[in-house]
Amino acid sequence: LLQLAINNLVDNAVKYSDSKTPVTANLKRSSGSTQLRISDEGKGISAEDKKKIFDKFYRAGNRHTREAKGTGLGLYLTKKIVEQHGGSVIVTDNKPQGSNFVIDLQTGN
Repeated sequence: LLQLAINNLVDNAVKYSDSKTPVTANLKRSSGSTQLRISDEGKGISAEDKKKIFDKFYRAGNRHTREAKGTGLGLYLTKKIVEQHGGSVIVTDNKPQGSNFVIDLQTGN
């Protein structure tokens, strides 16, 4: 299921970014925690949409974004899967443009 959650984040980063911009993944392990960051340089997500993107069936953005293939379940399922593994997922702005999705999983030492 974690693979499905990660695939959802990578697929979204690719789908909502220009094909000429990079999508990066960064895995960082520290004492008691592992973080996976998926970053893109797309248009980003508005502050209002950030409050709702993990809601079931929510499709963020303008008409063009909502016309992209999708059901509004990917981020909802990603959050549920990560939470079932004792973790969290957040979204932040990627500077100067785009989004960062960070999965934080608590791990043993």
